[in-house]
Amino acid sequence: MKFTFGIVTAGTTNLPAIYSSIIRQSIDDVEIIVVGGSDPALPVKHIPFDETVKKGWISRKKNLITQNAKHENIVFMHDYFMLDDDWYQGFQLFGNNWDVCMN
Repeated sequence: MKFTFGIVTAGTTNLPAIYSSIIRQSIDDVEIIVVGGSDPALPVKHIPFDETVKKGWISRKKNLITQNAKHENIVFMHDYFMLDDDWYQGFQLFGNNWDVCMN
């Protein structure tokens, strides 16, 4: 399966740990998009977001992720969640025949 992970943030310092939790999944084709604050050291697609327009405008950030995602499987994440090390292994058991999935 191919996944786009979209992280909505206003500039947390947790991004390196979140990034590592995604990379540890060993997914063959993964894209990571960060909307809002970013860490320039991380190899992610960064979409700047002006928080002065509407602070914490999460729905707009998620729409930006969807518009820029290259994969149809999109995982929306807030900047305070990390994946368990066996997340992808469990997801493979679930399969790829779904429209909306929440876990």
